[in-house]
Amino acid sequence: MGKVTQIKVRKNKPLKDNSMNIEHKIIPDEDGKGFTYAFIGSDVEYVDPIKYYGDRTIQTRTIIYKKMLALKSPDFPIPIVEKVANRNATDEWEEQLNKILATKVPDNLFKLLKCDSKKEQVRLLKGLQLTPEILISFFFVAYKAYGFKFSQYKSEHFPKAIDKSDLPKLAILERTTGEVKKVGNTSLTDGQIKQAIEQRKVIVAKFLDDGSNWHAFFITFKSIGGEESWKNGQPHYHYISDKFGISREEAVKQFKSDKYPTTSVHIELLDYGTQPEK
Repeated sequence: MGKVTQIKVRKNKPLKDNSMNIEHKIIPDEDGKGFTYAFIGSDVEYVDPIKYYGDRTIQTRTIIYKKMLALKSPDFPIPIVEKVANRNATDEWEEQLNKILATKVPDNLFKLLKCDSKKEQVRLLKGLQLTPEILISFFFVAYKAYGFKFSQYKSEHFPKAIDKSDLPKLAILERTTGEVKKVGNTSLTDGQIKQAIEQRKVIVAKFLDDGSNWHAFFITFKSIGGEESWKNGQPHYHYISDKFGISREEAVKQFKSDKYPTTSVHIELLDYGTQPEK
């Protein structure tokens, strides 16, 4: 199986698997011995989070399994390959979903949904610790039990000195050595590519809405990469809501730009990102 890693696709139109309705792209390694799968997602608004995460997980894993089976058994009929791939992906998601729903969520997060003041929200979140599983479980229960729909917005901005069209198809920065590995043609030096990776601004904001109230949990690549000073670089989420004196429209606008709304609320994120040495 080829490597699966984070990439930046800049050239050529990505492939689209119409049966799964998900955009993806295969990028062969320079030596021809492997490949990288890139999955291209888009923003979503006001969706059922369980269906959203389930569909994305099953679609992504089905595509990967189809490729694995095709490489292992190229003579298998395509309908059988697709059926087996989808069955395996669906079984894995159902197992993962059960684990997510069994994850204990701190009571303060559910109290947050009923809170009507910023001061009380800040108090409820003080000292809270999250893991990715806790947060996703919270989103699922917030939808099932309280009717909060899910939205997600992502933005990525490179230094102004970098022309995005000059970037290679794939670029990886080895954090331990500082070495740049790339695939595809580029006019940029390794130093410029390194600068683009290190100085790019990436924001991912996850919203919960019930029609009149909204809550946003957001991260930056710096906040999960140990590059912010809070608690000696501890990965963390930031939080704002409709009680913070900013409209949802303005908050989303800022998230989609190269900045984000100001907030003093930091929520410790464990089991993810660059965890500091204890």
